[in-house]
Amino acid sequence: MLKPYANLHLHSTHSDGKFTPEELVMTAKAEGYKAIAVTDHDTVTANDEVARICDREGMEHIFGAEFSVKATLGPHSAFHITAFDFDPTTPAMKRHLIGMGERETEFTHAIFNESVKQGKIKGITWNEVRDYNEGIVWLCNEHIFRAMAAKGLYKPSDYETFWNECYYHVPAPADYVEPYHFPDAETLIGMIRDAGGIPVLAHPHLQLGYVDELMKMGLLGMEVFHPDLLPQEQVRAMKIAYEKGLFISGGTDHSGLCGGEYVSFEHPEETGYYLLPCSFGVMEQHFWELKNRSLEGRKPLGEVYFACRANTDFDI
Repeated sequence: MLKPYANLHLHSTHSDGKFTPEELVMTAKAEGYKAIAVTDHDTVTANDEVARICDREGMEHIFGAEFSVKATLGPHSAFHITAFDFDPTTPAMKRHLIGMGERETEFTHAIFNESVKQGKIKGITWNEVRDYNEGIVWLCNEHIFRAMAAKGLYKPSDYETFWNECYYHVPAPADYVEPYHFPDAETLIGMIRDAGGIPVLAHPHLQLGYVDELMKMGLLGMEVFHPDLLPQEQVRAMKIAYEKGLFISGGTDHSGLCGGEYVSFEHPEETGYYLLPCSFGVMEQHFWELKNRSLEGRKPLGEVYFACRANTDFDI
């Protein structure tokens, strides 16, 4: 069974991942990946450190992020778009990254304050949360939890307890107003393209019917290998990617060893987060197509072994 070369959908502590950038690189390397991309939600602040650690460890890497869009095209159109190899300093992208950081952080702050008011969160202040997560601009519930765990208010394995007791059932205050809104797909894809990047449709479960419309907006790639995709969706996604000349991406997201969720469970193999080691991602050919921004020399689909999900064979 061939193993994937690159894991191109990963999250770090700079968004809602469990591992610091260095821990993420080292975990991916130990699992057997040769290349990664950190695709934190709506932020790029982990990329520099990931690149530095990858270079140190002899790992390949691609600059990335995962962006959210609002649903405007119909059912199941609240897409996530992974963006690769783009310039985060272009004016529109820079404004967007700042806006998305403010959006998530202010919402998290509002929920934190409401949880404190209701007596669900005790023993920590918002300033302590900010100080513990220094250098992170996109703050979510995970950052509150990590700060509380660092103070000994929870054990690292108690995240589910924290989520249920202190966060999930707490509504934002009635007077809360979002400081920034998700863009529509066309706006976001255009922004990525204008920043020199490659927009890729992430985990397109129930979304493959939108590919043609998204390509008209400038979509250049699609995530084919992801734990959320049904086996038949992976087959169809691969066929579509080859037929339409799309770059191919894939990764484990929050599942598997690199997802970091195993720490929360005594028997992770019995949970929905468990994956066989190094079982999702892209083959070396597809990684270098994306890295080199070229499909030149792509082998015909019939010659490509693409069953990267361990112990599973698909008919083309």
